[in-house]
Amino acid sequence: MTDDLKQKIATACESYITEKGISRNELARISGVNPAYISAIMSGEYNYKNSRTGVLSPIADRWFTLLANAVGYKLQKEYWPFVKTQQFVEIIAELEDAKACAYTRALIGETGCGKTYTIERFRAANPIGCYVVKCHKYYTLRDIVDKIMDAVGINEPGNISKKLDRINIELWRMYRCGQHPIIILDEAENLTLSAIQMLKALYDFLKNACAIVLIGTNQLVKTLNRMRELDKPGAPQFYRRIKAGIRNITPCDPLFSAFLESIEDKGLKKLLINTCDNYGELSDYLTPVLREADRVNQPLTESLFRIVNKLSI
Repeated sequence: MTDDLKQKIATACESYITEKGISRNELARISGVNPAYISAIMSGEYNYKNSRTGVLSPIADRWFTLLANAVGYKLQKEYWPFVKTQQFVEIIAELEDAKACAYTRALIGETGCGKTYTIERFRAANPIGCYVVKCHKYYTLRDIVDKIMDAVGINEPGNISKKLDRINIELWRMYRCGQHPIIILDEAENLTLSAIQMLKALYDFLKNACAIVLIGTNQLVKTLNRMRELDKPGAPQFYRRIKAGIRNITPCDPLFSAFLESIEDKGLKKLLINTCDNYGELSDYLTPVLREADRVNQPLTESLFRIVNKLSI
């Protein structure tokens, strides 16, 4: 990475900090980059002196990349267009409403409708007090709680109860300072019963102070209903708290109108509509073709699409 590019990233970071009204430490939390590195980079120094050994070493390119990603500075040409789909508009509106009013929400959208993409856009636009945790199937309760703590930027050794107390104290502190914290749990259909019980406790502690938003597929609702019908401890109570906040996001446009309006090849349009089931699949199929068309300076055609994706011609 050239020094010129590093300087552009540093300038982008400075602009981001000013625009969003955040500190360098908050940028460090958002980006995952050491605060000392950020201080050096934004001072035009691309080497870092180890305070213990006194050794001066270049700051690795990966830290510049992480900073660029955090502040939205594009290092490479983007081939997939940003489109304000109906799903994007609905999810953003719900997140903004929840954050402003400390609401609890469960946003239900089909796979591939852009939920995670929209969350990342929302977090980039709202770096203060926006904490996103992606819930993987094999995460334990401790994993989820630790991920929330990491997102908030706090640490607390000890048991789950102490960790939750620390989270509650920090988020209430933020609320009393005039901020509007929001916890967003992406892929929430993977939450276990113990995680649901934890969220019930978190809701009770943080009501009116911090928004809690679960985002997932319809499997989330099915899981909650199953737990409730089986009378699993805490499940009926949590469902009661979130029921009024369940929002079903409009399904994907099966014709992909907003994405395909600029494509002239009618055969390619038809092929894409017949091949792809959602926006995620459309991106997976089309992005490599857009990149290849740009590389070879050829128009986007059905023939090129079939060649790149190794489909019969």
